[in-house]
Amino acid sequence: MPKAAKHRGTSGQVITVNEAAFVAGVSPKTVNQAIDREQIRARELPQSTDRAQRGLDASDAVYLSVREVLAPTVWPRLYRFLHGKPLSELPAEFEVDGVVLNLERVIQVVQERFRLLGRMAERVETDPEVRSGEPVFRGTRTPVYAIARKIALGSTTEELREDYPQLEEGDLELATLYARVYPPRGRPRTDWARPARKRGVGGRA
Repeated sequence: MPKAAKHRGTSGQVITVNEAAFVAGVSPKTVNQAIDREQIRARELPQSTDRAQRGLDASDAVYLSVREVLAPTVWPRLYRFLHGKPLSELPAEFEVDGVVLNLERVIQVVQERFRLLGRMAERVETDPEVRSGEPVFRGTRTPVYAIARKIALGSTTEELREDYPQLEEGDLELATLYARVYPPRGRPRTDWARPARKRGVGGRA
């Protein structure tokens, strides 16, 4: 099962394609295309399965987030300018042909999204002894993907908080983000697709 990283990328480690896409605010397809076209360099991540994953540096997320405002001819210079630097050491400005591009806000957004990845790692765990290793909220048996699916099918915050009182503040939003960054492999469990239960007067089923 996929597992969130604990602030990977912020200390020089690598992040996955999906993590990079989330942090940069682009699609995984855009990230993979940039790798395939050798616009960014990737490394192979060790996996517990036979399916290799590509890994990128945290600075690559800033590059992917910024480059669309520049001409493609400038992209290689921007990449060399950013690549390999820790987020905390990235310059606040990039100058090209007399034009200064302010990177400060982009870096702040990227750092905030890395904090969300860290929150996912703190709140979500996988244990072979709990629901066969399906991701659950830490300290519970509540499956993250099931919550995300219920939200997608229209369950309200009030309904979910009544059904899952053990969840903490922010967990519902976190479930949706987790399912986006770490989508489940294979066929989903059938209970994900069940519509939210109907409630009558007084909010009871």
